[in-house]
Amino acid sequence: MSNPSPYLRARSPEQKEERRRHLLDTAKFLLLQMPDVHALGINELARQAQMTKSNVYRYFESSEAVLLEVLVEEFMAWRSELVKALNRGGKRRGTIEHIAWAFTTTWVARPLLCRLTSIFPSILERNVSTERVVQFKQGLLAVRQETAIDFHRCIPSIPASTFDRFIHLALPLLIGLWPLASPGEVSAVVIARPDLAPLRYRFEQDLEEGMLMLLRSLSRG
Repeated sequence: MSNPSPYLRARSPEQKEERRRHLLDTAKFLLLQMPDVHALGINELARQAQMTKSNVYRYFESSEAVLLEVLVEEFMAWRSELVKALNRGGKRRGTIEHIAWAFTTTWVARPLLCRLTSIFPSILERNVSTERVVQFKQGLLAVRQETAIDFHRCIPSIPASTFDRFIHLALPLLIGLWPLASPGEVSAVVIARPDLAPLRYRFEQDLEEGMLMLLRSLSRG
């Protein structure tokens, strides 16, 4: 993690981008160590980044705004890995089974993406300006549309619009499944009981199964 020298006020666009980048890198570093993403506040971010709190507010209006920006970068990194996975697969390449597998494995490989996605509609889109939410939504829509085209290239017989619908319906599953498969301490003990086994969720296995069920249903038209 880069650490610019203790801070004179940034003047040039290059210096401002360096400060912003340093804050995002610091936030990611902290988030990967925190069991609870809610624990990242502006005070802690400023301390770890060796900046004043007022300086942090020059770049981000709230901790939620920081987390939204991290989430956008996680989405973009995920799509890059997804494209690579789609180009692998041997005999399964070009099948909906391969798409479900590629989607799931690349998503599961990014736990920070999983954690932030699970809270973005309920928490991250609060305490931020309308302008920032519009920017986030536009970025999310662009990733979704580009990913639908990636899937269409793999299976040209299925329209990109169908894959766009698939991603639209997959998002609630992604949001809801992560907390269900990652219960708190008390809930984890409770569902470990044999009689409550049907209530357990296995994130990777259940996600891939859900993706495949959606794809099969939509591909039948």
